Amino acid sequence: MKITKELVEKYLRGEANTEEVKAVQNALDNNQLNLDDWLPASEWHNIEEHAAFEQHDSIKQSLIKKIMIRDTKQQIYVLLKYAAILLLVGTLGWESFQYWKTTNTPTITSVQKKQTPKLESPSNFYYINSGNSPMQIDVPDGSKIELYPNSEVKFADNFSSLSTRDIHLKGKAKFVVAKDKSRPFNVHTTGLTTTALGTIFSVDELKSSQTKVKLFEGRIQLKSLKNKTGSLPLLLEFIPNEEITIDHRQLQIIAEERMNSSKFNRRGFYSEKQNTLIFKNLALKDLLHIISQNYNIKLEFNSEAIEDKYYSGTYENDPSVFRKILSDIQELHHITITVQNKI
Repeated sequence: MKITKELVEKYLRGEANTEEVKAVQNALDNNQLNLDDWLPASEWHNIEEHAAFEQHDSIKQSLIKKIMIRDTKQQIYVLLKYAAILLLVGTLGWESFQYWKTTNTPTITSVQKKQTPKLESPSNFYYINSGNSPMQIDVPDGSKIELYPNSEVKFADNFSSLSTRDIHLKGKAKFVVAKDKSRPFNVHTTGLTTTALGTIFSVDELKSSQTKVKLFEGRIQLKSLKNKTGSLPLLLEFIPNEEITIDHRQLQIIAEERMNSSKFNRRGFYSEKQNTLIFKNLALKDLLHIISQNYNIKLEFNSEAIEDKYYSGTYENDPSVFRKILSDIQELHHITITVQNKI
C-alpha cells in the first residue's frame, strides 16, 4: 500500500482502517515516509519575493536534521510545525527568522512529566422505581434498600474513602443497615436527616410536605438540617416500633407513636387530624416536646416530676390551645410547668 500524505493525515485523525493503520505504522517504524509528500518542493519554493530568503533549502535540511524524536508520530507533527513557521518567515522576512532562530532554538529531549496523583471522588448510583412493586437495591457497604414505587435514591458507589454513608431519598424506602460504627448511615430527605449505625427503618416522604419515619430494629436519630426562622430545631431518638410524621416545611410534629418504657408497657401516640389534636397514653416528656416544637415555646419543669407520667386527651387545635393542654396536665399530675417564652 502506497503511503500518501492523505493516508497519513487519515491515520493521525484516527480514521484509518486496520490495514491502513498497519501500513502507516510499518512505514513509520522503518523511516519510509517521504518528507516531500508533506512539504513538496513546489510549495517550498513558491515564496520567492524576498531575496534574503534564498537559503530556504539549507534551512529546510537543517531543521529536518534537528527533528530527531523517538516518537515517529510526534516527528511528523513537529515537522509540520516548523514547515509552517518557515512559510511564515518567508513572508515576514529573513531577519525576523534569524532572530527567532537564535533566541528560540529548541532542545529536543525526552522528558517524563511527573504528575501528582489525583484522588478521585466516588461516583454515584442513582435508582428510580417507576414500576408498581418495591425494588430491591444492594448498597456497597452491605446494606439493603427496598425502594417503593414512584421513589428514587442516590448514593456513592464506594464508601471506603468516605467518613459517612449518605443516602439521598425522594419518596419512600425501607433500609436494612449494615453495622459500621465508624461510618454513620445517613438518609437525607427534604429538610431532615435520619441517622443509624445498624438498624432497620423506613422513611416515607411521598406526601409533598410530610416525612414519616418508622423504626423496626436498633436505634435511629432524626434531626432537622437547619433551624428555620420561628421553628425549633428537631433532634429526636427512637427505639423499635416507634414512628413519627413531621411537616418538614414547618418542622412540626403531625403524628408520633412511642413505646412507653414503664412496667405497664403502654403504647402511646399523638395525632393531628382535621384540626383536632389527639393524645393517648403519651409520656409527658414526649407530649411536652411536641407542644414545645409545634408552638415554638420553651417550657420549664422538673424532669423528675414527669417521670413515668402519661396523658390522654382530645383538643380542637388553635394558636393558644397549648395553654389549655398545659393547664390540664398540671391539674391532673400536680406538677408545675412554666412557659418561659414564646420563641
